[in-house]
Amino acid sequence: MAKPQRYFGSAVSSMDAKNRITLPAKFRSKFPAGADGKILVYVMPGPDFRHLEVFDVDGGERRVEELTGGQGLPNDQQRQRQYLLSLVEQVEVDSQGRILLPKQHVEYAKLKGEAIVSGAGDHLQICDPDEAKVEQVPVNLDKMDPAQIAEIFNGAMPKQG
Repeated sequence: MAKPQRYFGSAVSSMDAKNRITLPAKFRSKFPAGADGKILVYVMPGPDFRHLEVFDVDGGERRVEELTGGQGLPNDQQRQRQYLLSLVEQVEVDSQGRILLPKQHVEYAKLKGEAIVSGAGDHLQICDPDEAKVEQVPVNLDKMDPAQIAEIFNGAMPKQG
């Protein structure tokens, strides 16, 4: 079984008047092409703050599976999952490395032109720079306290014992 792709780092990109955003080359090169040579990605609203999440095909399928599961959940939770699934879009990366973002996704993430594209492990996040400032999204090293970095790093490391 292939190891899942990992996305890290960040870059600034721009969205054109047709809601197409160019995926930075350092990320785009990691997306696997299908047998037909096309690169498909999943785009969906992100949790916690107004941003979009972009998954490669394998990661997108895993996320959809997570949302599809949970049979027997209380009706309101199941309806919320179904609504979120209705907002998942599979889009093709064009020959210039752009993806077309659905209008409702652009409005949700408050994207206006320039956008921050950052790696989030198994997927990318796309957010508006102003929204990142309001939500204090750590997309810029000068906004992070060294103690925060240590806390994040130490929380990710297995306990030595």
